Amino acid sequence: MNVLVTAASKHGATRELGETIARVLEEHGLSAELVDMDEVDDLSGYDAYVVGSGIYLGNWLKEARRFIDAHAPELARRPTWLFASGSIVGEPPVADDPNALRAGLVERLVETTNAREHKLFAGKLEMSKLGLLEKAAVRGAHASEGDHRDWDEIKRWATEIAAELSAERTSSTARR
Repeated sequence: MNVLVTAASKHGATRELGETIARVLEEHGLSAELVDMDEVDDLSGYDAYVVGSGIYLGNWLKEARRFIDAHAPELARRPTWLFASGSIVGEPPVADDPNALRAGLVERLVETTNAREHKLFAGKLEMSKLGLLEKAAVRGAHASEGDHRDWDEIKRWATEIAAELSAERTSSTARR
């Protein structure tokens, strides 16, 4: 089973999540290919998709929203999982923070892609990498600088995806 893993990442932290997800899928016997979102033209060579985005001001990055809109029919026809990274508010920042994403966004993304799940992970914030407007926004939100990503949770989630896809592969092989 060939899985596309792709993510929109402004400063690289969300791409690092994609790298980990792809590696875990490979470790569980799946063929996973991490491709930068702007380099994905054709989804036909993949059996499943894991699509992610960094979160900025409560929204998926524009590049990721455009990707979803452009490929929604293909994503909806095959197993698809969505993830986001960027919850940076709280001490420590909380994964699956209901206030990290704009109201209705997750529901729209899941409905558009027929995704099995949308998972929000705590993010990474390095003030030195931000522009002036970004710095003002994160200060206003009282965001916490640092790497708040829970790598064990990310690996666990990727392992669940691998188990589900492997079970489906086994089931479809048994029906033949």
